[in-house]
Amino acid sequence: MRILGNTRSISRRNRLLPSLTTVGSMSSTMVATAAPSAAGTRDVRRIVGGRMSEWQRTAQQEGLRRRAAEAAVWAMPAVNYEMMRATLAPDGGNGFVYWSGLLDWRNQTLTPNPDLIYYMAFMDPGADGPFVVDIPPGTGEHVLNGSLCNIWQVPLEDVGRFGADEGRGAKYLLLPPGYDDDVPDGYLPIRCDTRRVYALLRSVLPEATDRALQDGLEYCRGIRIYPLAQADDPPETPRHDLQGRIVDTRIPYDLRFWEALDRVIQAEPWLPRDRPFAEMLASIGIKRGAQFEPDADRVALLEEALHDAHAFLRDRYEHEPTFYEGRQWFFPAGRDFITGQATNFTDGEVYPYTDRGVIYHMAFIGLKSLGIGQFYLVNLRDSDGELLRSDRSYRMRVPAGVPVSQYWSVTVYDGNDHTFIRGNEKFSVASNALDLKTNDDGSVDVYFGPTVAGNEANSVPTSNCETFELMFRFYGVGPEVMSRQFQLEDVHRV
Repeated sequence: MRILGNTRSISRRNRLLPSLTTVGSMSSTMVATAAPSAAGTRDVRRIVGGRMSEWQRTAQQEGLRRRAAEAAVWAMPAVNYEMMRATLAPDGGNGFVYWSGLLDWRNQTLTPNPDLIYYMAFMDPGADGPFVVDIPPGTGEHVLNGSLCNIWQVPLEDVGRFGADEGRGAKYLLLPPGYDDDVPDGYLPIRCDTRRVYALLRSVLPEATDRALQDGLEYCRGIRIYPLAQADDPPETPRHDLQGRIVDTRIPYDLRFWEALDRVIQAEPWLPRDRPFAEMLASIGIKRGAQFEPDADRVALLEEALHDAHAFLRDRYEHEPTFYEGRQWFFPAGRDFITGQATNFTDGEVYPYTDRGVIYHMAFIGLKSLGIGQFYLVNLRDSDGELLRSDRSYRMRVPAGVPVSQYWSVTVYDGNDHTFIRGNEKFSVASNALDLKTNDDGSVDVYFGPTVAGNEANSVPTSNCETFELMFRFYGVGPEVMSRQFQLEDVHRV
């Protein structure tokens, strides 16, 4: 499989999770089995005497740990979604949550964008029937970039300027699984394969001013969601402002991960491509229609397996093939993932759920047309290949003429959990900032480090964390980005 970049060995992509030395092989455990135990698993026993030997007990536990680790990698996008839903919309309500100002450090979601307005909605067509997402036309200056996604964060459709409505506005109709009634005229139908879906909408600001912010919020107030059954007289859409509140949706690498996954399994139908994981989850105690009640030993095993999965994903993340020859920037997934996201993984020959696990352990996003409306590159290392450290100072030179129709930005995140650095007041440098300082040749120098005195407009502080990571955003992506005719430079230690 070829990846977007081409400079690092990618043989690791062909390895399965059992390559972790801490995860046992299942092949040695294929011995006689007894009836299921009270814990919901099968005890491996000797044929004579019915007593489990120590090596058999170890093999069984390592086998279960391997299964749990593999399941955690597969489940990452759904758990990511469930953490967002349970935190932002625990009681449902089919309304919007939004931030009435640019985000600050209290937003502890995964790699959020600090330079635009977020509007989000969590909907349940499976319970409420067909659901309408009514997007008004964009204006010359204020446009919407957004997506409608299922719980696996697969984009069902992009909306706004780079979506199906091309900025003209539309009424998107979310149809629940199995819906076969007629679709009324005047709607863009979207067939959902999960009962619940979400809308992730971004109002892009033409410039970083309070006036632009207020105009963007006014535009967003025209977006509505409501059941199709109420389309003749739509109710007012509830809206909840989260500005100033601590919102923590980081992936929990403990029992809460499995509890979140259990909630997903109880609420959603099994997709055909995922049915093998039904048996895998049942073996560790998660089964649709059954209570998830692990005892202390099972909790310990599940948390150890989750740590294995996290370490595995983190290692792949830190060693992704680069996007440019001989440089450090990368996109945190392979081409199979990008194609799969755009087609809802309809290619029966490949299911890149490991790549999917990598990207959703550090981001919350779904884009059907990645590389058109938006594109992202990540950097963890300086030009010498060393991880970026918060106690060191760095400079990045952004070349002149970044090929974007909206804006570009580079954002700093905590390297440990992919969130805004706690306590910081600034997180990015963006091309729509009025005070951005530009060099004579049109390039822009951006600085990162523990102190930024004297050059605040072009700098982002990195204190209060151990390591940090960078994300470069292209909004309104020009073809030179994906063809690599335009290339970002490495980050250099000052």
